[in-house]
Amino acid sequence: MSFEITLQDLSALVNGKFTGDGSYKISNIVRAQDFVHGAIVPLWEKKFVGQVKAGSVLLTKNGWMPEGCSGIEVEDPRGALTAILEYIEKLTKKSKAPGIHPTAVIDSEAEIGSDVYVGPYCVISKGAKIGDNCVLEGSVWIGENVKVGDNCLLEPGVIFYDGITIGSRCIFHANAIIGCDGFGFMPDRQIGIRRIPQIGTVVIGDDVEIGCETCIDKATFGETKIGRGVKIDAHVKIGHNAVVGDFSILVAKVGVAGSSTIGRGVTMAAQSGVANHAVIGDGCTVAGRSGVFSDIPAGSVVSGFPAREHKKDLRIQAALGHLPELEKDVRALVKSVKKLQEKCD
Repeated sequence: MSFEITLQDLSALVNGKFTGDGSYKISNIVRAQDFVHGAIVPLWEKKFVGQVKAGSVLLTKNGWMPEGCSGIEVEDPRGALTAILEYIEKLTKKSKAPGIHPTAVIDSEAEIGSDVYVGPYCVISKGAKIGDNCVLEGSVWIGENVKVGDNCLLEPGVIFYDGITIGSRCIFHANAIIGCDGFGFMPDRQIGIRRIPQIGTVVIGDDVEIGCETCIDKATFGETKIGRGVKIDAHVKIGHNAVVGDFSILVAKVGVAGSSTIGRGVTMAAQSGVANHAVIGDGCTVAGRSGVFSDIPAGSVVSGFPAREHKKDLRIQAALGHLPELEKDVRALVKSVKKLQEKCD
């Protein structure tokens, strides 16, 4: 990361108001406890203001600037930081000049759009269609009859199996696998376990981002669907015929079983999961490590295993903490009842 911008110019970039030396040159972003000259500290939670060193340069909310510090005040520090990071990314990111590396293998019947970069050891199979301005970093494998929209980025190790469709402006991080066979098996009296053929596909909408090592199965028949603007973290598994609605967020190690449906704008926190055929309504939040086994109404916030209404689950968890004392009380009560029975007898 190499950049430099004055405090005054940075303030203008985020529509903030600055205090201190406007010519102060910023070339780093750090935590409050790591402040050094030439850095700026982003603060969007007031509880961290107490960790700020005197003389620090801050990006913070209006009215939060401690005495002895300078910097930029804005209404939304988190949003301002995002704008700064986008600016720095544009300055520092190395663009890939269009071209095809000599080690890349491209079938003569594949269609490559304009201004596409195909990196070392990529393989693009028969009938594949790659849109304009795409970047294939290296060691990417694209199967037959795959369609990839414009302005997509594929990092090393990405695999697209045959027949899948990818929208525009999508990002696939290293080793994401899209369109492999779903986990389809059934008991069979003669052979033990019978494999169910998986003949469907995967359709991914525009502006989707998929993390490292994430795997999305193709449908048994029909489509596994990932909606527009969905953001999927690393190590997520999405089963065959699942549907993920537009603008949903799936955090690391989420598991989505086959034929389940996740609505629009749903957040599934880390290590949560949903059972096959269950439906999570629009706008729901599923807390970390929760297990959804039945349909969840739209707008719900659930947690626990099995997942239930979050406030109820909190009460259950609090009650579990009192079980040892409750057990003692019950044992004492049983003894008292027995003594009373003996006296009555």
